Amino acid sequence: MKGLWICLVLITLSVSVSKTQRSVRTLNPQNKLFIITLDGLRWEEVFFGADSVLINDKESTQDSAISKALYWDADTHKRRKRLLPFFWNVINSQGQLYGNRLYKNNVNVSNPYALSYPGYSELLTGTVDLGIYNNSKKINSNKNILELLNSSREYKGKVAAFTSWDVFPYILNKEESSFTLNAGNEIIESNKLTRSEKKINLLQSSVINEKHETRYDELTYIACKEYILKERPSVVLLSLSGTDDAGHQKRYDHYLQEANNADRMIGELWSLVQTLPEYAGNTTFLITTDHGRGKKKTNWNNHGFFVPGSSQTWFALLGNAVVPLGELKTQTQVYQKELNELIRELLAKQ
Repeated sequence: MKGLWICLVLITLSVSVSKTQRSVRTLNPQNKLFIITLDGLRWEEVFFGADSVLINDKESTQDSAISKALYWDADTHKRRKRLLPFFWNVINSQGQLYGNRLYKNNVNVSNPYALSYPGYSELLTGTVDLGIYNNSKKINSNKNILELLNSSREYKGKVAAFTSWDVFPYILNKEESSFTLNAGNEIIESNKLTRSEKKINLLQSSVINEKHETRYDELTYIACKEYILKERPSVVLLSLSGTDDAGHQKRYDHYLQEANNADRMIGELWSLVQTLPEYAGNTTFLITTDHGRGKKKTNWNNHGFFVPGSSQTWFALLGNAVVPLGELKTQTQVYQKELNELIRELLAKQ
């Protein structure tokens, strides 16, 4: 498997791969990377668009007429473009999309649990810790890539994470981390809050129930964008949770809306960084998810060890280090933990 992945990276990314982890000395501080995750977004919606069964199911989609008007088309390629226009108008022409199992282009999590904490830990640490088997708020003892990068000479003080889910301080071991991390319902803390950040704090405190595990993705995105404009970080984790929340609520209509919203925000962020000299021409987006979901009308809302399809994921790449191959239709197998090494490669000298 390792050899297959090395060949894949060499062919599609035009960067070299070592079987050992990269030393921080190989990093190129000119390279910028945004790691963006859409919690629990199925590969089926990414590559096929809205599901015909679920969009017509009254239990999952309360007003199918509206959802169809927004996201449905009988043609698969038009349908997926209606749901995720940035993915299929921009990434498909300028980047790469992995995970369409129709072509046996398979992407999976390696951990057996197919839950959020294990999935994010696998992505960000490059390891599968069998002791992380649920979403409990316990400290992750595995070193994550963000902390390693922030401890390097090249990226010191240039790493930040903004997440909708409030478990990330445990996944990323905030007590031991030195990079900026704003998660869940946390207010933005800074000695120099901008006017917009003050408004975000005020709005967030007025609309969010502090007992809820996630905040609105739009607030997470705006907070992240304000930080980018103010601090110009080099490595950013932006984690959105709306799709998974809607899925667990068995609201397929909301799930589609959240996916579409996330696509819009990613597109806006890409457009923004192209206007900033610090990022234009040297920035890569790595977009992925933490787990899949069930495949049937009865279990699409759920995921986990006993739900078939939960390990099936996807990822996309866009940026200066990426050869524009679009949707990959070659047979291969990639695992989530291997994206950790890819992160290192995207930031390495070239």
